[in-house]
Amino acid sequence: MARKFAQILVTIWDDDDFLDLAVHEQWLYQHLITQADLSYAGVMDWRPKKITQKAADITLEDIELAAKVLMAKSYIIIDDGTEEILVRSFMRSDGLLKQKNMGAAVAKAYTSTGSRELKGIIVHELHRLHTENPSWGSWEALAEVMQKRAVDPSGKASVNPSPNPSTNPLSNPSDNPPF
Repeated sequence: MARKFAQILVTIWDDDDFLDLAVHEQWLYQHLITQADLSYAGVMDWRPKKITQKAADITLEDIELAAKVLMAKSYIIIDDGTEEILVRSFMRSDGLLKQKNMGAAVAKAYTSTGSRELKGIIVHELHRLHTENPSWGSWEALAEVMQKRAVDPSGKASVNPSPNPSTNPLSNPSDNPPF
């Protein structure tokens, strides 16, 4: 089911990192997070030519350059092999995991993601969110996903869950968490 609305925190206009972006970079980021086909894990198909149809004066070069900057600043990760893009902070910014039933939707979106790299980054982001927000209601539904391989998007390390994962989603699945 496609999303019907997108939550954008008004504090985005107080975020120095966001304010340091150029207008095309800000526009692309906002375009991505407001797409109906962005999954609950923050993944969608990467079709830059299609995006050029969304503004009269934007070019493919504008989109590709903006995407490179957003990738360098870890806003997005693009897997050219599967033609998918991950908006890395989507689950954090949207706050959807506060709702108990959304864990199942995120788990389904994780399963629908083709890219192994993006799946690993999703797991990494889930671990970070769990550490910061252990009381959120979605963790039980995400227990199986959180046992999967986590990939640190900074490229510094990949972390595998412990060989004997706990069935308790509130326990740490690794002696070396990726955060």
